[in-house]
Amino acid sequence: MSIADVIYKDLINKVDREGKWDKGYNVRPKWKDGTPAYTKSIINVQMKFDNSKEIPLLTQKRVPCFDPLKEILWIWRDKSNEVDRLRQMGCTVWDEWEREDGTIGRAYGWQLRNKYRKVMVDSLLNQMIDNREISGIKVSPETTKEYVLLDQVDYLLYSLKRNPNSRRIKTTLWCVEDLDDMALEPCVYETHWQLWGGALNLTVNVRSNDLGLGNPYNIYQYSILHRLIAQVTGHKVGEICFNIDNAHIYDRHMVHLKNQVRKPMHRAPKVWINPNVKSFYDFTIDDIKVLNYEHEKGFKLEVAE
Repeated sequence: MSIADVIYKDLINKVDREGKWDKGYNVRPKWKDGTPAYTKSIINVQMKFDNSKEIPLLTQKRVPCFDPLKEILWIWRDKSNEVDRLRQMGCTVWDEWEREDGTIGRAYGWQLRNKYRKVMVDSLLNQMIDNREISGIKVSPETTKEYVLLDQVDYLLYSLKRNPNSRRIKTTLWCVEDLDDMALEPCVYETHWQLWGGALNLTVNVRSNDLGLGNPYNIYQYSILHRLIAQVTGHKVGEICFNIDNAHIYDRHMVHLKNQVRKPMHRAPKVWINPNVKSFYDFTIDDIKVLNYEHEKGFKLEVAE
């Protein structure tokens, strides 16, 4: 059976058994009919998977295999905040937060593209630029013959080749001065990449995780991102760990999730990633395939806004 199902089932049951309701409080989320969307939650949760052995894709219900990957490529590869660009990929998960200018504000991909680190020019950097492993350099007063500025994704890719044993290889989407200009403050807000035990391990920090809709997407899509980054930087895949500040179930989701975790579990599917791709920016949705995915039927859950 899938380890992801076992861990997820334990978490759902723990929220049901030990969680606290926010009923009686003034909550922000609303259902489409205007009524408050209350949640039952627990805090400071950790979900850990050995991503080298199996992908954390639930089998007690069908999780879409393509939309989560399109979203992660839109954020990380394209570094985009333009909703129509994601829509053209066939994914509509951000439509409800689209602003009049067609974006989600200075959120997610915008942060990865527009926040920079200073890097000294060396032969490795020049080689990665020549091989199109780096998307580009920021031209600014700080750009000289000796130093350039790299955005967060480029800096990550460079660091994992230049100094992979560093404990400072992180990305962040939580930029205080930009929060008021975001359609939605980031739920998944930070990654920490560490070479440990001969493999690349990934910690994903999540401030708020909707266990019905968001969590199954997140654990799957970030495990794929983990494998993509490891491949192009030449590292073995290790563990992926999700630190969740607030794990919650919406009131209208509770009965569905309690029924879901009573269903049969199946073996975890296999994942194929095109081994010929050497640059992260060359990955397309066609380079990732989920094989032998056995699952119970999926079901729709109402989205709270």
